[in-house]
Amino acid sequence: MKRISLIVFLSCFIPQINAQDTYDDALTAASYAYSHSKKAHGANNVYHTQEYADKAIEAFEKVETLAEQCKCKKANETAYQARVDMESSLEQDTYERSRFFAKRAKDLGSKLLEELTQCQANSGTYAYEEDPVAEEESEIAEISEEVSQKQQELEEKRRQLELEQQKLQQQIAEQNKKRAEFEARRAAELKEQTLVKSRAEDALKKLETALQELSVVLNEESTFEVQADYLRSENDLKNESLDDTKNYYVNRAKELTQTAMQQFAGYNMEN
Repeated sequence: MKRISLIVFLSCFIPQINAQDTYDDALTAASYAYSHSKKAHGANNVYHTQEYADKAIEAFEKVETLAEQCKCKKANETAYQARVDMESSLEQDTYERSRFFAKRAKDLGSKLLEELTQCQANSGTYAYEEDPVAEEESEIAEISEEVSQKQQELEEKRRQLELEQQKLQQQIAEQNKKRAEFEARRAAELKEQTLVKSRAEDALKKLETALQELSVVLNEESTFEVQADYLRSENDLKNESLDDTKNYYVNRAKELTQTAMQQFAGYNMEN
């Protein structure tokens, strides 16, 4: 009789343990979704907003599936709406609109955690009320030990997930740091390119003026042909390095000098 009671107890209690595992997984996924949603909303540019939005979408999708398994209809619907909002955030082409949808998803993420917690509490209360052999103290102690082990495993899983998340955040921070350093170096280089452009173009103008004056001195009936095709906009500098900019003006100076030499050579032949 005692063995039969244990079997009956296990048949009622073990599915509840598995269900609680599903609830815990759903809450873990919802926590990730909410965390990424907050980061998407708090980002200071559209690139970071959409980077975290993409991660939040994946977490919300997982919550949808787990909430359906737990028969938490409200949580399932909330996770679906939050995912839709995050997908809308990804589709926007401005920072303000992308952040708007990220905020809506963040607010739903907080609500989702509350709904899952309530659903889990209701499920757990029901299960214990239906316990048919609560008076079997020794058997309950054995099952409680199993439940305790399950909880420890879940806690370890949570710790591992937190470590993985911290590692990922460190990697993202390092990437952001490298990107910022690169952008700073590029800004400094572009500033120097602009200075080279200004000075080189001024020098080439002076060279052209000098060659024009020399041309009149050598031949009053002829003037030096002005090129002036070395003038550029600052946008032209963005797709080249500092060395490229310098080489451009070196080549233009060579071309200008070559043109002068050819024209002056003609003066010698005529005279």
